[in-house]
Amino acid sequence: MEENNQSMTYTEAVTELEQLVQKMQDPQCSIDNLTDYTKRSKQLLEICRSKLTVADEQLKQILDTLQQG
Repeated sequence: MEENNQSMTYTEAVTELEQLVQKMQDPQCSIDNLTDYTKRSKQLLEICRSKLTVADEQLKQILDTLQQG
């Protein structure tokens, strides 16, 4: 389940997060698994936030360059 977070793409993180949400919603999900799934979800959300922040900064730089040129 845990992939190297540095090489994980945004899409991979979102896909894994969606899978974890489905598992967490399963009535058969044990409390032990729920804890693990929640921890992993937090990691995945941090990956997504980081990638979105980087993309936002890069897009702003590109738009600034276009407006100056």
